[in-house]
Amino acid sequence: MSNTNTHNSRTHLRALTEAALFVAIAVVLHLLRFPVPFLPQSGSVSFILVPLVFLSVRWGLSWGLISCLAFGILRGTLLARSFWGWQSLMLDHVVAVAVIGFAGLFYRKGGIFPALAVVFAGALQFAVHFLSGWWIFYEWMPPEFAGMAMTNPMVYSLIYNATYMVPSIVISAVAIGILTKPLGKYFRGEDLA
Repeated sequence: MSNTNTHNSRTHLRALTEAALFVAIAVVLHLLRFPVPFLPQSGSVSFILVPLVFLSVRWGLSWGLISCLAFGILRGTLLARSFWGWQSLMLDHVVAVAVIGFAGLFYRKGGIFPALAVVFAGALQFAVHFLSGWWIFYEWMPPEFAGMAMTNPMVYSLIYNATYMVPSIVISAVAIGILTKPLGKYFRGEDLA
């Protein structure tokens, strides 16, 4: 076996090991989330963006998408507390988490880019939850929400999902921003060279 093949094998093994580790961390963080009590169909503030974005920025788009999809399947099949049919299961638990892997577009960028990757990935996740709320949960739209009369499912979904997604994105961006300086060489993959 040549040195190149040995290096590639070690790199793939390390990527797989780190992917498993960061998915496991995301599972723990998912279990430690902060439910928003006034949301009738669930929703919680969590830090799951941090390990999934870190992994995606470190290893790139392919590893990010595969790992986030794996976490989404775990979340949908083992960790989901509520969903309303298979469409909700797929959109809110699998696809909404899988799109976080697009943070891999910020592959090995340092500086402020990991925090921007959180905002980007969080915005994609928010978009999936918004679509799910608009297409699926409109049937359960209350006549009043957050002190406002609800007549439009798009507005309801926007407000409903913003109540937990915006805080999740903000706290995750701050957390990963704090981690960027001490862990910058890992975001950039300098330890892998």
